[in-house]
Amino acid sequence: MIKYTKALKLISQNVIRSKKLESIHTEKSNNRILGKDYYSKINLPKTNLSAMDGAVILKKENKLKLKIIGESKAGDKKGKNFKNGECYLVYTGAPIFGDDKHVIPKENFEIKNNYLIISSLSKEFFIRRKSSDLTKNKKYLFSNDVMNIRSIALAKSMRLNYLKVLMKPRVFVICTGDELIIDNSKSSLVVSTNNIFIKHFVELFGGEVVSIQFSKDNKIEFLKKFKSLKDFDLLITSGGISKGKYDIVKESLKEFGLKILFERVAIKPGKPTTFGRLDKNKFFLGLPGNPVSCFMSLINFLPIYINSFYGKKFVNLKFIEFLSKSFIEKNKNLTLFQRVIIKNKKFEIIKNQDSSLINMLKVSNGILIRPPYSKSVKPNEKIKILVFEEIDNQKPLTY
Repeated sequence: MIKYTKALKLISQNVIRSKKLESIHTEKSNNRILGKDYYSKINLPKTNLSAMDGAVILKKENKLKLKIIGESKAGDKKGKNFKNGECYLVYTGAPIFGDDKHVIPKENFEIKNNYLIISSLSKEFFIRRKSSDLTKNKKYLFSNDVMNIRSIALAKSMRLNYLKVLMKPRVFVICTGDELIIDNSKSSLVVSTNNIFIKHFVELFGGEVVSIQFSKDNKIEFLKKFKSLKDFDLLITSGGISKGKYDIVKESLKEFGLKILFERVAIKPGKPTTFGRLDKNKFFLGLPGNPVSCFMSLINFLPIYINSFYGKKFVNLKFIEFLSKSFIEKNKNLTLFQRVIIKNKKFEIIKNQDSSLINMLKVSNGILIRPPYSKSVKPNEKIKILVFEEIDNQKPLTY
């Protein structure tokens, strides 16, 4: 049995950054990781533009009464040129010809008999200069950046309709257990919930579930399910990884080259959690069958795989400080994942921590992670809690 921190380290040491790319539409690239650098295809603005409604005059103009020779608006192809004593009216976004002019805001003049009467001049020119936002052939989007709604808008402004991004890790799921299987003669004894947890967290943390299968505790059937899909990056199973007679998952996978990196972790719940390598770039995460154990192991181990696969800290679980409502005894040798109830800025550990109790998982709203031999906690002492609401409301999770 290895320490929790050692197990996390083994995952990060063995899973290497993926180099597989795919091309997707820019507007669908939110939360995706760029696979290459991108340069602007245009100058933006393409020409000098008026930053407001007003009038264009020459910089060297010294008269305060100018003849209006026309107007220009956003969408016009080019601005007008003119001589001393002349000007023209402009609207926000209108093109400005040359670099020898500036814009007077409309509140600084009045119009009489087609003449502009200037009341005051500003030191500002109120012109958006050519290339002040984007310069053609300059790099603005960088490889390994995570796209967000702001960078998507930038990419569209750069005239990029498609982007190369890292492919999501493809996850194959097999849930095992005779009690889960429905056939013609009997109904399932237990409703499967682990597949719900697995699908949710895989997609939340930035992966793609390519198939979910169910297998009896039977080696032949399990291997049939396993061999049904070959194109995946990570196989996740639930159940069948302990040392009982019907725990056939690991022994079955060893026939296909499974090299176990760890298989018993000093944690509670989730001790049987297993991780190994199936092939050079294919890995195996075996989760316990008990729902709470499965849930806890997903939260604690899957983000390490995802971050290693992407080669960056894509998933950051956020911890928030709360006050302990009561005294908590010193911890022993295991890393504990204890469900808590948070209310009025204080938390309390749920008394019944049985790893099969779905209702207790629903009632809780956070996890207290206690390292081995951590000291006792006094009432009103501040402790960091992993809050479920923070997990559910962020994609990807960030500080």
